[in-house]
Amino acid sequence: MIYIILNILIAAYLIWCSLNVKTKNQGTESRLINVFLLDVVATVVILLSVVTIMANKVEIGMLLQKLELFLLALIFTEVSTILLSYTFKKQNNAAVMVIKIILFIAAAYISFTKIKIADFKTFEITSDLVLSGELATLFPITWFGLYAGIFIFGWPTLCFLIMLLRAENSNSRLVVQTAIMSFGALVFSWLGIITIGFLSSQLPLITSLIMLFIGIMSVMLFTIFSKEVIYDGEIVFSYVTSAIVKFIIPAIIGAVAYVLLQPLIYNGQAMLFNVIMWAIVFGLMLLGRSLASGIRKLVRYRSTQYEDELEKDLAAIDYEKEDGDIAQEMLKAFRKNLQVSAVTVLIDTGEDNYAVAFNSDDEKFDVKKSNAALEILMNNGIYILFRQDAENFYLIKDVKDDIIRIFDETDSEAMIILHEGHHILGLLMLAEKRTGGSYDEYDKAVLNKFYSHFFVFGYYMKNIANASVVGTVNREIRMSSQIITSIQENMDYIKNPKIDVGYLMVPAHNIGGEFVDLIRLNETSHIMVIGALSGKGISASMSMVILKSIIRTFLADTHDFKQLIQKVNVFIRSSLPAGTFFAGVFCLMDFATDTMYYVNCGIPTMLEYSKTYNNVIEIQGKGYVLGFVKDISPLIKVKQIKLIAGDMLAISTNGLISSHSLRGDSFGKERVKQAMLDNYSYPAHRIARFTFDTLTKFMSKELEDDITMLVVKYRGKEGLAEANETSEQENANADIGAIDGIDAEAIANSVDAAMLANIDDEVLSQATGGTQGLPEQQAEIPVTESNDAQEEFEAAKLDLESLDIPNLDDIQDDMFNDDFSNPNEFEITDPNAGINVADIVDLDFLEEKEED
Repeated sequence: MIYIILNILIAAYLIWCSLNVKTKNQGTESRLINVFLLDVVATVVILLSVVTIMANKVEIGMLLQKLELFLLALIFTEVSTILLSYTFKKQNNAAVMVIKIILFIAAAYISFTKIKIADFKTFEITSDLVLSGELATLFPITWFGLYAGIFIFGWPTLCFLIMLLRAENSNSRLVVQTAIMSFGALVFSWLGIITIGFLSSQLPLITSLIMLFIGIMSVMLFTIFSKEVIYDGEIVFSYVTSAIVKFIIPAIIGAVAYVLLQPLIYNGQAMLFNVIMWAIVFGLMLLGRSLASGIRKLVRYRSTQYEDELEKDLAAIDYEKEDGDIAQEMLKAFRKNLQVSAVTVLIDTGEDNYAVAFNSDDEKFDVKKSNAALEILMNNGIYILFRQDAENFYLIKDVKDDIIRIFDETDSEAMIILHEGHHILGLLMLAEKRTGGSYDEYDKAVLNKFYSHFFVFGYYMKNIANASVVGTVNREIRMSSQIITSIQENMDYIKNPKIDVGYLMVPAHNIGGEFVDLIRLNETSHIMVIGALSGKGISASMSMVILKSIIRTFLADTHDFKQLIQKVNVFIRSSLPAGTFFAGVFCLMDFATDTMYYVNCGIPTMLEYSKTYNNVIEIQGKGYVLGFVKDISPLIKVKQIKLIAGDMLAISTNGLISSHSLRGDSFGKERVKQAMLDNYSYPAHRIARFTFDTLTKFMSKELEDDITMLVVKYRGKEGLAEANETSEQENANADIGAIDGIDAEAIANSVDAAMLANIDDEVLSQATGGTQGLPEQQAEIPVTESNDAQEEFEAAKLDLESLDIPNLDDIQDDMFNDDFSNPNEFEITDPNAGINVADIVDLDFLEEKEED
């Protein structure tokens, strides 16, 4: 009866495990749940076998025991293939699946046809030799021996060796540890099976408890694969030792006590036997639990006690000492308390790399930034990360390779991100522990607690201790900044009265890869480009300079808007540093038709204030950055906007909308829209400036990213009319000035010296001030001479007009043809045809927005 109860408890526990475990994916962990279910079925089958023994159902009992052998083969085969799948990181590897199916068929064949149940009451198994004749003499292998050799021992061992070999080649400590611990779980099950086989000679029905050890193996494997952390060797030893003391030794003592006390049952003292056995079991459980807890505390005493000592060492660091002393004190604190073998401090140089400010091994190297990876860590509030976490943390799986690269280049196992607001000052990298152990959750908790000390140390290393390095970098940046800024400002400013254009370019760290460019095509056409190249610092700035130049170069022989962008895409992909991409927009303004054509190349913000609807809408639609694919022409879509007087556009790169306040809120597009409405009455350049001022007040800290913004206010016919009025007034003033000048000159030329000699000084003074006050005869002389001079001036104008000088308005460069001002994808609508939705944005774009 006791065996029935124990098997029921085992089955219930395995069912509970399969229903209550939590998985993060549908891979290895989910397949281990299938192992749990197989364990449950096998336990139920063996439970029914014990029931048939009690009921003396021979045929059913033999069939159930053969089924049990088949299920055991399935369990070990499934566990082995899980090891292979984990090794190759493919859950549905075809070769593994074929091998598994073959093994299933072989297991069924051997279990049901070649193995015999000699005595189902004692679970006694017999089988014939596999070979016959002389081969049987040389290789006396039975079918049951072949069964055990393949399914229980052989195939699992082979899978473990393959897993271990792959782990060594991949240089992954986690995979090596998983392989070794998985093999340990298998060894545990083997020892249990062997122990049961040894005890079955005295207690035949103890064979029915075989699923106890296989179930524990399944739980161990699930724990190994689900945790996926690198354990300290000492901690593993403490857990294994405590498990032996807590479970194995009590189980062995209990079994021995059961054998020794069993005669009490046959002497009619069953009640005394049960009381003594339950007392022994209860006492062993208490003793085992107490001893296991004591062993864990003894082994992990050092790991749980260094917090106070580390706090004292960090507080004792005197930042008024020499630079080297401070770094050495920090290194000493880490080595003393965390057993760290080496420490590296990396600081942000303002470019695309982190420079070594301190390395305990005196090594000098640079580490390229991984902005996307570190940005994800920052957004999720992860400032302390261990290598084993990076390998399996699902939140950063997309940038895992970038983070592992930082660990590899610095030969480190732990990373502390030193940040000020959303800006990363640098990285504090901790190497492997000298004891060979790994960083655990306790280490992470302590490092998090003393993060402020590490920030102060990093800030000191960046701004004070490493002043010479920072100074050199800053000098190079300042020199480059002067050149690059002059190139950024070199553009064809739009002087058309129909439009008012203003822009703003503010780099976060002296120089950057963002820019605005204005390119004149002819009197009625202008190209505007705004965007950002990936990367930071001098490298991104130089790429920006090259890109600005190449766009103008392509315009010399390119007469199609889409072809221009395709050429730029190919150039970025093939000629700029690998991985460079451009996120921005190309706009073509056609003042003759009041139309703007544009191609979105991944610009994050493109807003339009419509005078007609008195509202700000987002118009960029879908866009693809340049530089990622070789042929982007299928993805390019030219859109058009009809502009009327009073319309306004605001285009910006990602830095404006993604900047964060001290509370972590992003600036966002809604605040940009509000800034457009609040400052609508101002000129374009002041709207851009006021928007930036709003951003700085919102952030209340230094810039996180480059800020680039382009504002376009369309004045249309109203601006043209104002310009014409101004031009006519200026011309009228110029004509009046010219006539007055000629009159004065005529007066001077018409009065000879003799006449002037007869005029006293007072009269001469009055004459030079005008004709008022002069005698009537003298006043008539300049008027007559003035008419003659006017006739000479008109004659001179006719002579100038007769010259063959072309009008500037008639000059048309061949490179600027109708393909630019009128892209063949669009039909220019009549500007006087009235206002409809298509005048603001094309209907295809609105359909895309509805689909989204």
